[in-house]
Amino acid sequence: MRTILRQHSGLGNAVRAIGIHDSLWLMGMTSAASVEVMLALESTFGFEFPDSELRHSTFASIYSIVRSVRDLTGSVAR
Repeated sequence: MRTILRQHSGLGNAVRAIGIHDSLWLMGMTSAASVEVMLALESTFGFEFPDSELRHSTFASIYSIVRSVRDLTGSVAR
C-alpha cells in the first residue's frame, strides 16, 4: 500500500512516515492524486471501486484505503 501511495499520491517518500490513521488529505494529497491511487489499486488488485466507495473518506488514510480494498477483494493490501 505504501508503495502505491508513494508512487501515485503525490506525497512521495513522505508516505513512509505517515501513520496508518493520519489524514492523507492534511498531508497534501489532492483529489486528482486520489484518482491515480484508485486506478493503481484497481490495476494491482484486479477489481473496480464501486460508485458507493468513491468518496473522500475512502481515501482519507492508509487504514481506510486498506479496509476498503480488503472489503472489496477479500484480501489484505499491504
